[in-house]
Amino acid sequence: MSRVLLGYDIRNAGRRRWALRQLRALTGRYQESFFDCVLDEGQARAVWKRLTAGLDPLEDGLILARVDEQQPQPLGGRRISVGDLFLVL
Repeated sequence: MSRVLLGYDIRNAGRRRWALRQLRALTGRYQESFFDCVLDEGQARAVWKRLTAGLDPLEDGLILARVDEQQPQPLGGRRISVGDLFLVL
C-alpha cells in the first residue's frame, strides 16, 4: 500500500460529479479536486483505468502522484524548475 494523490480538472459538470463520486468512495481525505488515498498497485491502476475511461482527453485532466513517505523534507519543501514550469515536491 502506498500513499497516492489524485487530482482532476474536469470541465463538464456531469463528468466532474461522476469523478467526485468515484474518488469519494476511496477516501474521506480530500480538498477541492485533490484526493489523498492509500492504494496498492492494483487499486491505483484500476482507479486510473476507470477514471480515464469516463473522461474526455481533449477537455479534462487527471493526475496521479505517489507520495514518498520516506522523504525527509515535508511536501512542498523543494522546487524543481523545468524551463518555464516548476514542480513542487
